[in-house]
Amino acid sequence: MEIVSDSKNKIMYLDIETMYLMTDFPNGWKNPENYRNVKIAELGILQDNKYTTFEENNIYSLVSEFKKVDLIVGHNINQFDSQVLKYYLDEKIMKEFRNKLFDTMIEFKKFTPTASWVSLNDIAKRNFGMTKTEESIKIPQMWREGKHDEVKAYLYNDLLMTEKFYLHGKKGHTFKYEHKEYSKSYGEREVYVRW
Repeated sequence: MEIVSDSKNKIMYLDIETMYLMTDFPNGWKNPENYRNVKIAELGILQDNKYTTFEENNIYSLVSEFKKVDLIVGHNINQFDSQVLKYYLDEKIMKEFRNKLFDTMIEFKKFTPTASWVSLNDIAKRNFGMTKTEESIKIPQMWREGKHDEVKAYLYNDLLMTEKFYLHGKKGHTFKYEHKEYSKSYGEREVYVRW
């Protein structure tokens, strides 16, 4: 995706946490219908240092926020967040949403074509000294147990890592990452990235 100067762009960082894991349902990731089943627990956006969250019952109210921005940035936002959202928002809105997406996972892959996907946590830990506040796999259960404040804090931290990753890539940055091919690790490597 070609992007103009960030000084001209209004950017939203977006991430979704769900009530269930894909693997909680038959055939897990292999069944696309499971994107409907995982259900949104909390959707977080970060804009101009302001953190806002939306729960499943008020998810439609974020549509006006989508319309205000030029770019919606997330890590694995095409494959996951977008696929979950499509069961909540109508086709026209989803088309507008997808036209604004910048997926840092997909864009990073362009610079590391032989590598498997690289996690946000791996990038943040190796380059910014940041890490996830919880294990991702535990978040849906934490939500169901009523630990909503902890989930919101986790989500906020993820958004801060996404913002840092995007902005460093926008300026041009040499990133360290674990180079994996089909789950086999080839150790730490470096790659210069400029989106």
